[in-house]
Amino acid sequence: MIVVGLIFAGIAALVHLYIFYLESLAWESPQARAVFGTGSVEEARATRFLAYNQGFYNLFLAILAALGIIFVAVGHLGVGSALVFAGTGSMLAAALVLFVSSKPHRSAAVKQGLFPLLAVGALAIGLLV
Repeated sequence: MIVVGLIFAGIAALVHLYIFYLESLAWESPQARAVFGTGSVEEARATRFLAYNQGFYNLFLAILAALGIIFVAVGHLGVGSALVFAGTGSMLAAALVLFVSSKPHRSAAVKQGLFPLLAVGALAIGLLV
């Protein structure tokens, strides 16, 4: 079950890397505007600094999860698990905040939080068994 949790953590990290790309590197692109519902290029420009910063939060969470996977892979289960829990747990918490605070964004919150939830659950079960 630990391996399953790490696989889900890896997928969660990849999702958050993609979010980083959209928010920090491609915010004004048609793709990012479609994903985040930003109407015009002008609206995107007005919020670019917020998205840029938020994108880096997503990058750092992805790095935490990826480092945790690496540590587990090289035999440091305790450190690696703690890093995976920190990264994916924070991803999950952010998704829950979005879900509770914005009804129109609940679908996005589910997409953002599904793999972190599965990672946390599977890893916890794997460590307890």
